[in-house]
Amino acid sequence: MKNHIPWNIIVKTLKDEASPEEQAILENWLKEDEEHFKIFAEVQDVDALTSSLPTPFYPDKEKAWRKIDRRTRGSGQKRRQMVNRLKYSAAAVFLLLVSLAVFWIYQTNTYNEYPQVTEIIAPPGQKVRVVLPDSSLVWLNSGSSLKYNRNYNVKKREVRLEGEAFFDVKKNQAKKFRVQTGIFSVNVYGTAFNVKNYDNDFLQEITVSEGKVGIAHGTKELKQLTHGQQAVYNKETKKITFIHTDPEVVSSWRNNELKFDNTPFAEVVKYLERWYGVNINIESSLIGKHNYTFKIKTESLTEMLEKIKLMTPISYEINGKDVKIRDTH
Repeated sequence: MKNHIPWNIIVKTLKDEASPEEQAILENWLKEDEEHFKIFAEVQDVDALTSSLPTPFYPDKEKAWRKIDRRTRGSGQKRRQMVNRLKYSAAAVFLLLVSLAVFWIYQTNTYNEYPQVTEIIAPPGQKVRVVLPDSSLVWLNSGSSLKYNRNYNVKKREVRLEGEAFFDVKKNQAKKFRVQTGIFSVNVYGTAFNVKNYDNDFLQEITVSEGKVGIAHGTKELKQLTHGQQAVYNKETKKITFIHTDPEVVSSWRNNELKFDNTPFAEVVKYLERWYGVNINIESSLIGKHNYTFKIKTESLTEMLEKIKLMTPISYEINGKDVKIRDTH
């Protein structure tokens, strides 16, 4: 066994997979010649260099082989042949390990740079109820989306909202809950609240039903809101105001009904579009002239337009998902 290198057993030993019988064979081989032990030690060094790569790393394999060659030089032709075989075989293993390590580093960095994102979408005319990984509940209104990445509920809980949603957040003092929406973020202290921020709306609204939330711009928290308080941001004037309102009216949509309380016609139309999943075009003469107070629950689009027609002199035309409303005054 003096000139035979037990490669399979060496590999298994380095991987902690060698059986007791194989370990005995390796021990006998190491005892046969002092150089066997030195060679085995060098192989361990090479394995340690190429199998532990927490960051991009390029080992100097030529330096390693020069070290092995110095230790084995002058030991005769057979020993040089044995070292050459060791060199070529270990070099093949080295290239394989480095290739795998570089692949792993690329995959890890890519995964961290582009973390996995979960997105839930409520299509036009539909509403979606979501249970987050921490058991918090979210109701998404029509035409809305909610995103969170794979790190959610690890150290913190953060989501991004486009559209409208009602949140019922599970309390956890150790892991903050935050909603990113538009230019604001909502810092949650265990509560239930409604956020409305559609791209085509002039106003962004945050309304608290229970508990307390903080309204922040960047790292600065502007104000904390409690039950019945609402933050309204005007996207045109860039101003934010704080008012009192009825949160049950604001979030009534999650209970499959819409409540309007002296709401301008243009705003009513936007709600109807999302509620029924249609596109509504109204004559400019109707904008700013009428406010409405009523409730929608099970009425069809036609029934709803007929109700508006009784209150306002209008005519309407429905063509598939396109609706036109005209002023007949």
